[in-house]
Amino acid sequence: MTGPETDLVVLGGGVTGLGVARLAARAGWSVTLVERDDLGHGASSATSHMLHGGLRYLEHGRFTLVREALHERMAVARLAPALSQPVRFVVPLRRGDRVGPLRLRAALALYDLLSGRRGPSPYLMADARQARTLEPGLASEGLRGAGVYSDVVMDDARLNIAVARDAAAHGATIATRTELVAARPDRESNRVVVELRHRDTGEVRMVATRLIVNATGAWADRTRATLLGMLQPGAPDPPRLLRPSRGTHLVYPALTQGHGLVTIAGDGRVMFVVPFAGRSLVGTTEVEVGSPPSDAERRPAADEIRYLAREVERLIPAAARMSPIAMYSGVRPLAAAEEGVGSASREHRITEDGPLLSIVGGKYTTFRVMAQDLVTRAAAKLQRDPAPRDTFTDPLPAPLPDGTPDEVFAAHAIQHEWARSLDDLIRRRSTRWLADDRGLGAARRMAPVLGEAFGWDAARVKDELDGYENRVRDELLRLDRALAHR
Repeated sequence: MTGPETDLVVLGGGVTGLGVARLAARAGWSVTLVERDDLGHGASSATSHMLHGGLRYLEHGRFTLVREALHERMAVARLAPALSQPVRFVVPLRRGDRVGPLRLRAALALYDLLSGRRGPSPYLMADARQARTLEPGLASEGLRGAGVYSDVVMDDARLNIAVARDAAAHGATIATRTELVAARPDRESNRVVVELRHRDTGEVRMVATRLIVNATGAWADRTRATLLGMLQPGAPDPPRLLRPSRGTHLVYPALTQGHGLVTIAGDGRVMFVVPFAGRSLVGTTEVEVGSPPSDAERRPAADEIRYLAREVERLIPAAARMSPIAMYSGVRPLAAAEEGVGSASREHRITEDGPLLSIVGGKYTTFRVMAQDLVTRAAAKLQRDPAPRDTFTDPLPAPLPDGTPDEVFAAHAIQHEWARSLDDLIRRRSTRWLADDRGLGAARRMAPVLGEAFGWDAARVKDELDGYENRVRDELLRLDRALAHR
């Protein structure tokens, strides 16, 4: 028995895998997407929450990458208007900075030019007085002006869900809490038979696929080696594709008047303050981790917390009188490069190993481009011509509006958005985790809805609620401990 047949089995429910599933399904292909946890469980719900071209990449001459990302910035914003909004970013200029006014002006002008003038509004230069008017909280010492430009702020976690819903609406099967446990070639059908197991129920099913897409992000090296060991027993381990990098953010109460901020930190890294859901996201860091990363490597380190706190206090002195309310980390699946992790490629890379296609690298903003390249490669292997193109302009499914009662929201997310836990509901389908109580009140109202939907008894509901509350308290304790020693 080989089970149902499909064109693609996509491993990984981050934005890359979801983008592949969406494009292939819209083109009429049969697709099964498999995610062992929740959609966007990894880096795709732990970004800086921006659709952007990457102003800093201009310094390294990556004009093609920036131009592509700027085009996608506006394309994705048009597809998800309920989940994105243009924001003006202020770049303070100070005496002694490595980047002076002329250099910044040239960079911002080029940024606008590469966008094809499709950005929300053009850049401008401000003197010191104008800069302080825009953002009174900026440190005044040495301030001599600012550059101002536009980018787009988005809700990464909910955008993942919107892409998944669109894929499912066009026929894709979305299997969360599911893992691939075995794979074998079937010579008669010229397919690969994969064995899938649901992690909660233990249910096992077989799927016969023509191709497997490895879009597992920071776990892509391990996934590739494991699958090749199943499909080609005795073959040597393949070379590493990844140099994963952890990026950490702190979440503060609102630090600005609605603008984003961009500055050069003391160590030369670019740091952002991004307005999001009434808060300020401060980041990011870049710390090389293992491939795949351990559980400890996926969590913010104390020195990263202290580093971000020091840098934002240098930028906005009032931040010293505030405490961050939350933190998060994501592991970027950067494509391996000859240089160190700081120079690792932001471009994506696709490798072919028989019926297995692996994709690593890239930026959240360009997930459609990555999907297009992957599906084009898949079309060639499947001898489908022409390859489908992402010309779809109808908006992605919108989330329930803010203010929806918690119980109604939870029931909708369980039925239509694959939510299976309080973390799924609060962290990856809403902004309730940014509330003053960190979503604890919402968790108490949502836990019984989960219990009713999945037949949990009272003890199971209590365990789920206790687990969420303990995670919040542990996070706050780690923040306090880290900042007590700065």
